[in-house]
Amino acid sequence: MAVIGAGFVGRGLVHRLERSPGMRTALLVNRTASTAVRALERAGHDADRIVVSDVPGEIQGAIESRIPVITTSPGLIADLGSIDVVVEATGAIDHGARVMLDALRAGKDVVSMNAEVDATIGYLIHNVAARTGTVYTICDGDQPGVLLRHIEFVQGMGFQIVAALNCKRNLDVHQTPDDSRAYAARDDTSLLMTTAFGDGTKMNIENAVVANATRLVPDRRGMHGVRTSPARVVEDVLKVLSQRGVVDYTLGGDFAAGVGVIGRADDPELVGPYMRYFKMGDGPDHFFFRPYHLVHLEAPVTIAEVVLDRMALGSPLGPPVTEVVAVAKRDLRAGEQLDGIGGFTCYGEIDTVEGAAGLLPIGLAEHARLVRSVKQDDPIPADSVELDDDALIVRLRRQQDELMNAPSVLGASTAVGG
Repeated sequence: MAVIGAGFVGRGLVHRLERSPGMRTALLVNRTASTAVRALERAGHDADRIVVSDVPGEIQGAIESRIPVITTSPGLIADLGSIDVVVEATGAIDHGARVMLDALRAGKDVVSMNAEVDATIGYLIHNVAARTGTVYTICDGDQPGVLLRHIEFVQGMGFQIVAALNCKRNLDVHQTPDDSRAYAARDDTSLLMTTAFGDGTKMNIENAVVANATRLVPDRRGMHGVRTSPARVVEDVLKVLSQRGVVDYTLGGDFAAGVGVIGRADDPELVGPYMRYFKMGDGPDHFFFRPYHLVHLEAPVTIAEVVLDRMALGSPLGPPVTEVVAVAKRDLRAGEQLDGIGGFTCYGEIDTVEGAAGLLPIGLAEHARLVRSVKQDDPIPADSVELDDDALIVRLRRQQDELMNAPSVLGASTAVGG
């Protein structure tokens, strides 16, 4: 398989794959070859036996000889017959979209840790995968995948999903890269990634991925963000919800890096005594908690299911039900260029598709210039910006919008994804 990106996740993913029976990293793709070399060295490879090349014949020969190989040219993947699965782990929107769509069109399956792309054009990508007979899926280990797996587990026991919860320690929607430097240095993550964690954009994007695969929706724009603890979470969440079947998140409390699902017993009179015996509370609503998500360590589970079972971890039942809209991080003036996810100018909040109508998706923000000023904490109207029509993600998003307005359903033969 090929792994795209050798940052924090990519390095760990290579290490994990090299220790998974029946799997190997055939090709590592990264814009900085030296970073990829260090990732393979950490996975136990001798630097003297690593091939670094952008020549297709040399790369193919190394793969066939089971020699670890690195390239800085992702465009070569489509023509490499020995690659079964492409794992996209960069989080970059335009780059990630191009890599994944090229791979799918070339008949290669795609496992994605790029929730940013999925929240922006996931419906389009699933449609391309259906049309080409390939599998596209979000990945185990990252919070959207872990939450999807946890929802499946709780539903499988017969519980109705009341709320799917991403657990977050703290939130500052105005956090900037300047505020994030110490955290990025501590965690060995990029400034943009760290800022997107801190200002909540990443969490809103992750919950949008879950929502679009499950038809769960946010109760309001940005969700409630319930400050609570594991012992009180059911009571505190139910107190603020106006409906059941939602995505939301917790704040504070000793939830570690976990996810949770509040499930309602379908037959409380029958199930209740057993749940009390198992110390799960009186019900009828119960909190099913998973205190960790292990990112790259769990990724091989998804990869194996894709190759062996031809199965995606999560597939949408129809067009998206949510959008992540761009919100002004400070007062913004006409003429300013937005800097997108994890920057100084905007943060993202989930909303229903209906509630987000006429607003700028956060996934397009880095290609947007303001033509009208927007006040701090106001959502950015789509007609208040000029989009770069040459940007790949802008063109792809317009294709997805056209697809959603067409009478086709997921998997129908539609000329999209160009």
